[in-house]
Parts: sequence; structure tokens; C-alpha cells
Amino acid sequence: MALIIPIIFTLVLLLIVKSYKRIVWIFKVNEYGKRLPGPPTQSLFGNVGSFADKDTIQMLDYIVETANEYRKKGEKIMRLQFIGKLLVLPLDGKTAQTMLQSTTELDKGDDYEFPRAWLGRSVLLDGYGERWKSHRKLVTPTFHFAKLEGYLEVFNRETKVMIDLLENYATSGETVDLFHYIKRCTLDVICGTAMGITVDAQHNPTHPYVEAVEGFNKLSVDFIFWLLGYQKQKDDYVQTMKKFTGDVTAERRAALASGEVEQHSSKRDMNFLDILLCSNETKDWTEEDIREEVDTFMFAGHDTTATSFSWLCWNLAHNPDIQEKVYEEIIGIFGENPEGDVTSEDLKKLDYTERVLKESKRRIAPVPVVQRKLREDMEIGGHKIPAGVNVSISPSIFHCNPEVFPNPETFDPDRFLPENMDKRNAYDYIPFSAGLRNCVGQKFAQLNEKVLLIHMLKNYRIEPMLGFMGTRPTMEIVSKPSNGIPVKLIKR
Repeated sequence: MALIIPIIFTLVLLLIVKSYKRIVWIFKVNEYGKRLPGPPTQSLFGNVGSFADKDTIQMLDYIVETANEYRKKGEKIMRLQFIGKLLVLPLDGKTAQTMLQSTTELDKGDDYEFPRAWLGRSVLLDGYGERWKSHRKLVTPTFHFAKLEGYLEVFNRETKVMIDLLENYATSGETVDLFHYIKRCTLDVICGTAMGITVDAQHNPTHPYVEAVEGFNKLSVDFIFWLLGYQKQKDDYVQTMKKFTGDVTAERRAALASGEVEQHSSKRDMNFLDILLCSNETKDWTEEDIREEVDTFMFAGHDTTATSFSWLCWNLAHNPDIQEKVYEEIIGIFGENPEGDVTSEDLKKLDYTERVLKESKRRIAPVPVVQRKLREDMEIGGHKIPAGVNVSISPSIFHCNPEVFPNPETFDPDRFLPENMDKRNAYDYIPFSAGLRNCVGQKFAQLNEKVLLIHMLKNYRIEPMLGFMGTRPTMEIVSKPSNGIPVKLIKR
């Protein structure tokens, strides 16, 4: 009995010693946060109280509205503070420019820890260093436009499957939530272009891999998932996804080696996995290195494109005059045949449609926030920000800045006429981030979205079945629509 007190004392002392750096950091964050502009904080808890009663829609609204308030006060940055965590948000592109142009401040922020269990040290999540540089250097050319032309067959094929599945709704006049159909279509596109396989998520939404991807993405928005007993579920999803990609990779490697699958001489005719398996630059890569990059293509490619195209449909549904002008341009270039394939040469002729696509991403940014963690102290917006702090760069904040985009709630494609774009800072519009850590697959996503749009409008006119604010962007990895995209499709 006499030993209990010394034992407890020793355990408490060890806990304090082990947590010393963390405790010092918490006090440093609390003290430093007081010097930065931002909403009032509570001792130790910071701004936790401002978010405790909000869902993911209200969280995004609060951040954007608060950013607008501090911008009106003449501030260049805003801080949000939590227990031991300080977030610094630049309020315009010019202020974020220092960070976005940096060649060394490339480390991802703390909020990217969740997908690391699946994606590991892929080019999306790996920090600054030679390994990241070499992987990025190899992956980037696989998204060159010449290579992307080879993916058009998959884009056309899978989009036509979606159009056929939507036919019943156009015939019956029933309301359809486009989001689910678009998401499964883009997942099939990614499986075809990344791995050269057909999962057929559009006809088989209960496929184990499809369910694992959707389940994992849902868990990623719940930061206390492990407290709620979801850790095992997350582990199961990760194991299913890793095994699926690992098995496909092993089969593909064996088929290439045996000659069962032809090894093309041109990368233009190869899917992403084949490029990685056949490249001289990857001969020293492990199986895990390859799996991580393929899964990153899967993760980043289908969800972002599905979200972006879903909001495009919603914007067009609520702006029928603009939808009609896009339709007329499409018909003028591609003809009225609803079964015709989209070709790369004709895509280059789109003008008005291109501006509409950009304005849709401005109106609702597909990715609301990207985050970096400072390696060194940096001055941002006239304030010294210490190393270790997370800097959150939010397209959602930049794109609704009335000083840059007057009447930001209005959908106006003419904002992207050359003469209007020349008036803005290059970093005021960043739907795919910017700098060395910009989205490596942005050209892939844009091409996929154009093919989706062309087939959709050649077949259907889109009418909304809710007011514009009836479905809202959420504060998740991507800005998913809170109530889907409920529309009526009118056969052309």
C-alpha cells in the first residue's frame, strides 16, 4: 500500500515529461494567437465554442463570413485557434502568394493525417524532400494533354453509361439526385484510366471496393471517429482498398511480363498503372510506392471531379439562360447526335463553356481549403507566423471576395473574359491550388468534366427541384452538396 503513492507520483511525472513539448507548444500557441486578428477566443479552448454546435455546412459558412468581416476591417489574415492548434488563413490571393510560391514550404498540414493510413507517402501527402520531388517529377507527365487524349475513350464510354441510366428519369419525369450517378461514373472513369480495369460501379454500387471508398470518405469528415467506435471500420475499409489495388497491380505486372497484355511503346496508349510498372524511373520503387500513387489517383481524381461537375449542373439548372448558351455552343461544335463521341480537337474550340466551367468553380470551390504546415517562421500579411503552425489557404474565401469578384453571389461567366482576368492577382482564383503543390491532375479533371457536360446537355435539359440554397457545400475534403443535386431531366 505504501508503494502506491510513489508509483502514482512516478507515473504522473513520466506523463508530464513525455508531454512537456506538447504542453509548451499549447502555451506558445495560446500566447501567440492573441497577437493575431481573429474572432474572440476562450482560454485554452480557443475558438472551439464557435464550432461546437455547427454542422459541416455551418462551419464553412462561419469561416467565410468571418473572413469577410476581417477583410472589411483591412486585415490580411485571420486566425482560428483550438486546443494546442493555431490556424492562419490568408484572406486574399496576394497575401497567400508568399506561401504558394515557396519552393520549400510544401509540407501538408495536420488535417491530412486521416487519409495517410490509405495513401501513405504518396505525392499528395509526402512532405518536402527529394522523394517528393522525384515522385512528382515522374507523375506530372502522365497528365500531359497528349497523354490525356488517350483517356477520352474511357471518358466517353463511362459517361454514356451514366446517360443511359438517367433515361428512365427523363421518361418518367421523376426527380433524380444527380450526385450519386455522377460519383459512380467518375469512379468507373478513374478505375479505367488509373488501372485499366472495369469495376462497373454504375451497375454494381455494392461492389466491396466501391463501398470501401465511399465509407472511408464519409468517416474522414468525423474528426472524433475513433471515439465513436469507427476505428475498426476505417481499418477494414483501408485493408479492402489496399488489397484491391495490390491484387490488380500484381495481376497486371504478371500479365505484362508474360505478354498476355501488350506493353505499348507509347505512354499515350497506357493507363496510369502500366506507366508506373513499365517506366525505368520506377525500377527502384517498392510495390507499396506504386500502390500509394495509384490509390492517390483514385482518391483525388473521382471525388473532386464528381463534386465539381455536380455543382456545375446545379449552377446551370438555376441559370437556364446560361445553360442554353452552353448547349448552343456545344451543338455548334459537336453536332446534335446524342451518341457522338467527344474528340480532343473539338474540345479546343469551346470558349463560352470554358468560362462557365471556371465561374462554377469560383461560385463553389470543389476543394474548400488546402493546408500547409510551416517548416520555418514566415511573414504573412504583415505578421510573423512561427514554424509548426498550420496555414489554411481557402479557395472558398478567396472566390467570394467582393473586392475581387463584385456581387460574388451572382453567376457571371464574363468574370473570366481576358480583360477581366488581367485585373486580378493570379492567386485570387485557385480552384486547383497553385505553385509547386498545385493539383497534378487538374487537366485530367477538367477534360473529364467537359466530356460529362457535353454528353449531359446533348441529351437533357436540367431543371432544379430545390431552391439554389436548398443544397449547400460542406466543410469536408471536397465541397459535397449537403442534399445532393435534385433535378428534373427533360429529354432534348
